[in-house]
Order: sequence, then C-alpha cells, then structure tokens
Amino acid sequence: MTGAHVSFEIQVLSDKHWVVTQFATDEAAAKAFADNLLQKGNHAAVRVVRDYLRGDGLHAETVIQEKTATVKAAADLSLSPITEAPPCAALADFYEGPARLVMGRLLRKYWDEMMVSPSEMLHSAPEMKRFGDKGTLLFSAIDRVSSLQAAALDEESKARRDVLTKAWDEGLARARAFAATKPKVAATMAEILKAVEKGGDEHPYLCRSLMALRLLEVRNWVGKLDVLLAWAEEEAARPVTALIDGFVADIVLSAQLIQDLLGYQANLGAALVQLADLAEGKAQPAKFAPETFTRLNALFGTGALPQAAGVLMARVTRELGGANPLSRNEPKQEFEVCHKVMHRLVHHRGVVGGGAAAEAILHRVSRIHAHLGNVTAAQALDLTLSALADTVHRVHYLLALLASPLGRGGMADMVSDALIKRIREAETIDAWVPARLPPPERMAAMAAANRAILANAELEPELKADLAGRIDEALARYLVEDGVIERIDKPEDPLALRAIRLIKFCGSGVLIDGKSLNLARARVIEHLRQPNFEEKFLSSVPEPGKAEQHLREFHRLLGQTGFR
Repeated sequence: MTGAHVSFEIQVLSDKHWVVTQFATDEAAAKAFADNLLQKGNHAAVRVVRDYLRGDGLHAETVIQEKTATVKAAADLSLSPITEAPPCAALADFYEGPARLVMGRLLRKYWDEMMVSPSEMLHSAPEMKRFGDKGTLLFSAIDRVSSLQAAALDEESKARRDVLTKAWDEGLARARAFAATKPKVAATMAEILKAVEKGGDEHPYLCRSLMALRLLEVRNWVGKLDVLLAWAEEEAARPVTALIDGFVADIVLSAQLIQDLLGYQANLGAALVQLADLAEGKAQPAKFAPETFTRLNALFGTGALPQAAGVLMARVTRELGGANPLSRNEPKQEFEVCHKVMHRLVHHRGVVGGGAAAEAILHRVSRIHAHLGNVTAAQALDLTLSALADTVHRVHYLLALLASPLGRGGMADMVSDALIKRIREAETIDAWVPARLPPPERMAAMAAANRAILANAELEPELKADLAGRIDEALARYLVEDGVIERIDKPEDPLALRAIRLIKFCGSGVLIDGKSLNLARARVIEHLRQPNFEEKFLSSVPEPGKAEQHLREFHRLLGQTGFR
C-alpha cells in the first residue's frame, strides 16, 4: 500500500530502544536503506515500519522488515606459544627464514586475520604501521622473543629488547623509504626484475618489496599462492627462485591455508601423510582440493622450494608429536593410523624430517600406549622399534633419534645400545629386509643403511666401522649364498652382455664399498684378465656393426665405476 497516506520509518536499535533514523516514501528504498545500515556494522538491528494515516486521523504502524546483525566476535590476535627464537644480530637477519618462521608461529592469529604474511609486512610501511598500531601486540611480541633470545645467549632481556626494537625501527624506516619512491605494482616477475635491475646491493630487498606490493592486493592465501606459482613458472624467475620460496614458506605456515589446500582428509594422520607427500612433490590431490594444490605439488617436485618444504615437515613433526588424536572419529584406529604415518616418514633410505620426526614418533607412541600406565623412555623406544617393519627401518630410526636433542641427551646410551644390539643380531639379509622385496631393493636398502651408519656424526669412528662392516658382511654373504653374481654373469650369455651387466651392477649403488662390492669387481677383473679380452668382447656382439660402440660404452662404464 503506497500513497499520500503511507510513509516508512527506518529504525535502528540503540540502547535497547528503537530510534527513527530516516523516513522514506518508497518501501523498496526504505528496505534498501535499512540493509545498507546493517551492512556497515554500526547497528545491532534495523527495521522498517510502515505508517498509515487513517481517515479518522489515527496512525496504524506495521513492522514490515526486521533484521539483526550477525555479531562478529572480536578477533583473537593474542600471541601463540613458542619455545625458541634464534638470535638476530643485524637487520638483515630479520628477513631470513628462521626469523620469519618465529614471527609466523608467534603471530599466526594475526596473519590469518589480516591475510598478510611476515614477508609482506616486513616490506610494507603501511602494514608495519598497522601492526604497530594493534594495541600492545608489537611490544608483547618483542618482549616474548627477547626473553627467549636472552636465555639462549645468556644476556639481559632488556638488551635484547633494545636490539629488536632498534631493528623494527630501522626496518620501518627502510620500508618507508621504498614507499616514498611511489613504486608501481608489477604483474609479472619479468616486470619486477626489470624495475630493480639497477638496485645493486639493495636488489634482493627491492625485489621482495615489489613482490609484497603485488601480493598485498590479494587478501586470501590461495590467491597469493597462485600469484607466486605464476611467477615461478616464468623463465625470468630462475635467478630469484629462492625469493619466491621464502614467500611460499611464509604462506604455508597458515593452518587455515593448509586446510583449504589439502581438501578432504579422513583424519589428522591422513593429512600428515599428504603434507609429507606434498613437501616432496609426490602428492595426489584429494577431494575438494583446489587446482593450486597440483601446481604447488609440481613445484615442490622440482626441489625449488626447500624453505617451504621445511615448513611443511616442521608442521608434520609438531602435529605428530602433539596431543591431537591422529584418528579422532575412530579412536580404535589410532595405532593403525600412527603406523601408516611412521612408515611414511621412516623408510629404507632414511627418516623424512630427521631427528625431529624421530622424537615426534616416540612421543606419539608413548601417548598411544599411555593406557599401560606410565610408559618409560625405554619402553617407548622398544614399542616404537617393534612397530617398525624391519631392521633397516629400525637402524635409520635409531640413527635419526641419535641426532635429536633427546638422543644426544639422556637417551644417548639407550639409543646407541639399541642400535648396536639390532645390528649385531642381524647376520643375514633376511634379518635386515623382508624376502618378499625384489633383490635390487633389498640390496639397496642395506647399502643405504651402511652409508647412514658411516655418515652419522654421533657415533665413534671405531664403532661406525664395526657396525657398517657387519652390514657389508651380511650383504656379501647373500651374494655368495644366493649366487647373485652367477645369475648376472651367466656362462651361456655372450661375453659382451655379461661384462656390461657386471659393470652396471658394480655401479648401481646397491652394493657396499667393501666386501660385497669387491666380490662383483673381482668377477669383472677376472674377465678383463683373460687373454684377448677385447677381441672376444667384439666377436660376441650379435650385431657386428655395433660391436665397437658397445666396447666404448663398456670402457666408459669402467671409468665411472673406478676401474683403471
């Protein structure tokens, strides 16, 4: 109903009372005005009241629309707990990975609320100012970090606070100087590099500043990643791949981004396996994962993102060693899921995540078996080792644990004893790796365990030589007892084929530089020492036209594998 006798009041709720804020003669316009007031977020509720003047001079009022604003809770920008903060000596250190990682973890709530990464803020004067204006957040962060750094350096906290405060002021001045040049936003990496080609010593900073300028235009994590991935795909970006890696590392610190990126995951354990796969570029996108995931996985696969891969693996180890269930919805599968995560991290070539992952696994196993009562460190270690598939897995795990703070501390003797015991008990290849695996895989696993022993910095040289030698003995015994070399060097095959197969076997990496490799090398030497070897080699090649080519290939392989 409209006309001269009808009008509309737009009312807002103020201090529990409805107050008229505007009049209108059109119903649609009145409702639109009310909606606009609500969207601005200044009022808890608005309504539109139709007023009709009756013929007797009285007014009839009807509420035709009433809406309540969704009350948005104040953002929680409190600091998150951290236990360490590597000391920074100069302003340049604040732009490096360790410092940004501390900022990312300490201020993770702030970054997710503002959709800004540490690198973006550190290279933007407006963002640094906005952060500094957030109450006491800046000073609280400086105080937290300075306390940790002071304890590590055995200094006074005030001295470290002064250092951090001075660095912040210098960084802000530097960002303001860049902003004063009124830089233009560059869309491509080629444009960025062209703009800073005469930057001299300031080239990296200027490049990062222009990158931040573009990324700050995008206020969601996946969108920022898309920009970075597009830059990484440019030919011009090769010299600055490390800078792109730094920004990606900052962004994948966000738990919110990780959830969006991974898509549907059955449980935390599955998510951790997917993150480990992503860090190595081996992941398959899950249901509802964005296209960005596939592109990012491909870039990880090239090895171009070591900083970002480190951030992902640090998240895996933190979550694995934490208190959140790996299988929340199906508690009975907790150990089964843990077993899958363990064997994703511990394999026949080593431990993904090193000592940190080894410690996290030990803590998780202790927690899973807490129903047994107070699980001691020795019991937790035995339970962990018994859950691993074979001796090679156990050796790699124990070596990684030895390199961890826990393994270098109170558990050092316990871990060393466990390592010595298991190696000395495993005298045959069947005690090291399951017989169901293909022979090359079994031998490669033992060779990798041997190399890991020799490379370990925590063991004494004499002990390393003894343990590594025992693995070599077991592998050499397998070569002899199973006739491995005889199966490669079949008498009925042409000499050229036998010689090339043997030399490739020597250089395949599945043998240990010791008794096992010497057995294979001895057979090669036996062939080389026979009279008229080269003539026999050439005559044994089925295609005479390719005989010389095969002989040249054989000599090339001889040189590669150390024969003289």
